Amino acid sequence: MERYDQNSFYYSITEELWCWKQTSTGKIFKAKTKSELSSIKEKQFIGSGNYEREYNLGDGLVSTEEFGKITGVGTKQYISLLLKRGTTPLSKYDKTQGGDGVHKPEGRRKKGVHFIECLNKSKISFDRVTNQYNTKVWVFKNITQDKIKIFKNYWVNK
Repeated sequence: MERYDQNSFYYSITEELWCWKQTSTGKIFKAKTKSELSSIKEKQFIGSGNYEREYNLGDGLVSTEEFGKITGVGTKQYISLLLKRGTTPLSKYDKTQGGDGVHKPEGRRKKGVHFIECLNKSKISFDRVTNQYNTKVWVFKNITQDKIKIFKNYWVNK
């Protein structure tokens, strides 16, 4: 099994090349050096997607981005990560160690579980819905100013 670096690159011993698998297409790109592979990745793929498109979520639904802003918890990516970790059963994680070789699965999951508990205690519900781009996105329901205040209190007082 390959070991990936921080750029999602790995070295193929059999081919003696650096490789990067673009997850969205499944294509594997190869180069003799990491810098060549970085150049391929940056020029061809980083920033070429439409990451700022608007989602029509419907009435009463709040996006992860908006939830992060009104609660101060973090970015839409961080909120999504917390939801994923909080809802993924521990049995789905590698039993021996985290992806970085250091953290146990319990540690990776702990903050996500805390996030879900804070939502539940403040009676804020969440779900995954399909948007107009046929993409599954996390959303929050039943949000009021009082519930946000309660959520923030639970989140800060771990």
